[in-house]
Amino acid sequence: MNSKEVINTYSLIRDILNILWIGVGLYIVGTSTNLIFTAYDKWSFVKEIIVPPTIQLVVVMVILEILYKTKLKHLEYWLMVFITIIIDIIIMGLQTLPMALLLLVVPVLISLYFYKTKLLLFAFYLALFSFLFIYIFSDTIRPAILKSELIFMITMLIGVTLLLFKLIKHSYQVANKLIEAEKEKQELFTKTIQMESLTRIDPVTDLYNHRSFHEHLESIFSFDSPEKLNVHLAILDIDNFKSINDTYGHRAGDYVIIEVAKLIESQMEGDDFPSRYGGEEFAIITIGPSTKEVIQKVEKIRERISNLAFDDLNGKGVTVSIGVEKLVAGMNKEELFKGADLALYQAKNSGKNKTIIGER
Repeated sequence: MNSKEVINTYSLIRDILNILWIGVGLYIVGTSTNLIFTAYDKWSFVKEIIVPPTIQLVVVMVILEILYKTKLKHLEYWLMVFITIIIDIIIMGLQTLPMALLLLVVPVLISLYFYKTKLLLFAFYLALFSFLFIYIFSDTIRPAILKSELIFMITMLIGVTLLLFKLIKHSYQVANKLIEAEKEKQELFTKTIQMESLTRIDPVTDLYNHRSFHEHLESIFSFDSPEKLNVHLAILDIDNFKSINDTYGHRAGDYVIIEVAKLIESQMEGDDFPSRYGGEEFAIITIGPSTKEVIQKVEKIRERISNLAFDDLNGKGVTVSIGVEKLVAGMNKEELFKGADLALYQAKNSGKNKTIIGER
């Protein structure tokens, strides 16, 4: 039993104990009220019908409270035992009402709250044993019950138990179906997320892909006056990448792309949106930082990339050229990208391994 089930069980037992206290109180009030109307001798009624059962009931309830406080293992089974004892006390206190034997169905009904077939059968056997014990040894109750009434009460006790047993079994089946349906739903949801991830994430670098880049850019331009968001676009391109593939092979080229992507990702923060735009080209969309802060960030990336050494390139490194453009009023998505791409072109044609910012 896990901690959550333990908490729920003890909470349920607490509620049942509270109800039992109310039941004991109602019994005392009921028998005390009956004192007014009974034909028996008042003092004898108090001594025999009110006081002994009241003391016995309170003692049983106190024992139950102690067991509850100690958090005894399998407390629900002890609860069934003491509820049966409480019912026995009430039946013996109401000997003039032999049909009170039907109260022994109460612990069987209460066991249903725990949804345990073993506990239900345990409560049934307790009730049946108490029923037969009282019937056999009570000289007051036995003569007052007809054989047909005896058969009816036993049959009803068995019938209620079977009904509850079937109900619990059915509940298990329903619960299992619900669990299976929830598992299938979770699996479908996970697969959907995975499929969505495959369509949005570049499988080589784990950065956002070309599609995600344009979707994110579109979402920015969906705002009124997006230029107020302080948006910058930086495009990074690995210098001389074709010669790397030609000299060391595409596997080495892929390794370089992965390592460059890792370094770019490590420098991202806040609302930065890094993506692999295509091939050896990367794009970073930033929202919030000033132009100076963006330049500092991409320059840091450029310098760290230039300091990398690749075993697959015989210990040599690579460099990147970077073009940066800031979104200004009146500029659309295409113009923002064109500005960053033009700045990248200038960086490539002025020596590479440098960062150029658009002139707007």
